Amino acid sequence: MKKPIIGIAGNERPFPEDPDVTMNYIPSGFVEGVQTVGGLPLHIPLSDIRQVPTYIQLIDKLILTGGQNVLPQFYKEEQTIESDDYLLKRDEFELALITEAIRQKKPIFGVCRGLQLFNVAMGGTLHQEIEGHWQEASGLKATHGITVDPSSVLYAIYQEKAVVNSFHHQSIHQLAPNLTVIARATEDQVIEAVTTTDETRFLGVQWHPELRQGVSKADLALFDYVVHKL
Repeated sequence: MKKPIIGIAGNERPFPEDPDVTMNYIPSGFVEGVQTVGGLPLHIPLSDIRQVPTYIQLIDKLILTGGQNVLPQFYKEEQTIESDDYLLKRDEFELALITEAIRQKKPIFGVCRGLQLFNVAMGGTLHQEIEGHWQEASGLKATHGITVDPSSVLYAIYQEKAVVNSFHHQSIHQLAPNLTVIARATEDQVIEAVTTTDETRFLGVQWHPELRQGVSKADLALFDYVVHKL
């Protein structure tokens, strides 16, 4: 049986030992999660937008990973926080991936920034700074309570109450018209997961299942859902 090919969008950062050299990479947890449940991960490097249609043709599904803030210009706002953690070419490249994946009817899974960027691509906005959602503990630890909509696809995986990890200081503000909320933070009701209400196939979560897929049955089951059912 042919393994589903899961495209994983890469990030780019300066190499720590030499800032004149950049790394184009994906976190290993995404690779391991996809492989463990029987998928074939394919790194989509941050590159020429003209190659986007070809990359999307090669894959069955797309994963958008975490990383830099989304530039506020893409949701028609000015920057209101002190941060230089932005990368214009990543925003542009991944927005092109989203557009093309929708055109080719390829499902998309967004993690953290990936969820936020998809919301922006669909016409939503972001809170540029929130408090209380960046844990001090290792990403292997679950510290953050969420409440899951019992009618959602996540309910069979996480049940109504779950504890996940949390590493985000931005979140959805105005929800895009074609999205619906399927999980919220138990304590402050920040949006933690969304899916689409139209024919576009998207699932997004604010937590990082790639960090816990080796120790959490639920987070690994989420990868299984993405690879085989999304």
